[in-house]
Amino acid sequence: MKFTRIAFGLTALAFASGAVAQAHMPTRDGRAHMPIEWLLSNGQPFFYKAFESSEARPILKREPTPDEAKAITEIQRRFNTTSSVAVLLGDSEKIVHLSYKHPANERSIFLSASVDKTVTAMSAGVAVCDGKLSLDTKVRDVLPELADKDIGKSTLRQNLMMASGAKHAFADSQSFTAKEAADLWAGSVNFMDLLKAHLGNSQGYFSGAGTYSYKSQDPTVVGMMVAAAYGNEGGKYFRRWQDENFFTRVGTVDRRIHGQDHSGYAQSEGNTRMTLNDWARFAQFVSASRKETGCYGEFMRQATSRQIWNDLRFSPATKGYGYFTWTDNIDVPNSFSAMGYGGQNITWSTKNDKYFIVFSTHAVRSDIDPLAKLWLESK
Repeated sequence: MKFTRIAFGLTALAFASGAVAQAHMPTRDGRAHMPIEWLLSNGQPFFYKAFESSEARPILKREPTPDEAKAITEIQRRFNTTSSVAVLLGDSEKIVHLSYKHPANERSIFLSASVDKTVTAMSAGVAVCDGKLSLDTKVRDVLPELADKDIGKSTLRQNLMMASGAKHAFADSQSFTAKEAADLWAGSVNFMDLLKAHLGNSQGYFSGAGTYSYKSQDPTVVGMMVAAAYGNEGGKYFRRWQDENFFTRVGTVDRRIHGQDHSGYAQSEGNTRMTLNDWARFAQFVSASRKETGCYGEFMRQATSRQIWNDLRFSPATKGYGYFTWTDNIDVPNSFSAMGYGGQNITWSTKNDKYFIVFSTHAVRSDIDPLAKLWLESK
């Protein structure tokens, strides 16, 4: 079986998994490939770890309707033929169907890949509604370390839209090299060092902020901005902040692992591990939050609707982009998605309370979108 390198995906997952010699993500047979050893791993010893809650919130379930049962039969049939190892079909606060393949099981924690970008965006909304940040807050206002960098001139909103104007990513969306990833893993540099060195520069790719470009440094900076707004010097310890201020709202109860460097700067663009049940709790939280009145509900509605047209490099079927969230999917109308490398996906309906979750090693959108559509449109 031939392995190549792909021009796509999650920034520095090589760093996240410990495979630091790799500059780009692996493929298998020409497709994006998330090795199962990465997907179900515990990450690095210096990652942030959150332990199980003693007050477990039960997962509610319901039986499918006849029409849903037909959709589930077809989804399960197709799931059995793909590289996906876990699938969950939910409706509001209830799970209607879930399935695992070996070696995944109910105790497994699944690596988010870039689904974590969406988690970062929803976390930032808490800071906005707490009055700690506004969408117009400039990076340099809370991170003076970046005042002389191009990215320092950009706003929170521009970063949430992947429109900071900072250095264009490589063809696979990665923004730093294999050596820099190795140095991060070893602890000789941190994310702030890289932003101050070159990731905060436009380097001639854009004349200024406001142009969409999918890359890693924008969500990294958002995590730093939130942490700094709550008094964490230099924007460190975003993962601890999320544990205390965001996941308590989501209501997660199982163990979680979140990527960060040795200095405590979060890898907030793609490195959260949670059980399938906790990913369902996150999906339920997003659905419920979009219905809220007030600041956070408005933020979530903005986050999950088109704020900018995407440049189609990494997701041609998904024309729009909200706040670290994909919108305007021509193959799954009336939906928005969080997407990650190798087939990690949460897709929500905008017409009802249904959501579709899948974690895979070797799936592409043409494998996933038809299944999501079947579920979201079932009656």
